[in-house]
Amino acid sequence: MNCRDCGRYDQEARVCKDGKLNPPRYEQANDMVKIFGLRVICPFNDHREKLIYVRSGPLTRQKNR
Repeated sequence: MNCRDCGRYDQEARVCKDGKLNPPRYEQANDMVKIFGLRVICPFNDHREKLIYVRSGPLTRQKNR
């Protein structure tokens, strides 16, 4: 999602009202998560779900038997 299309984006100040980051590339998003943590990534970011999955660890990804 483009920030300018979001209702939480301040057009005049050109920043997110919630202080979230929306990096366009996965590598950038991954670096931001390493520095600031997952909570700083916008919930509408295209890479957020993959970052959550990768960081959840193998134990939480196992299916119940």
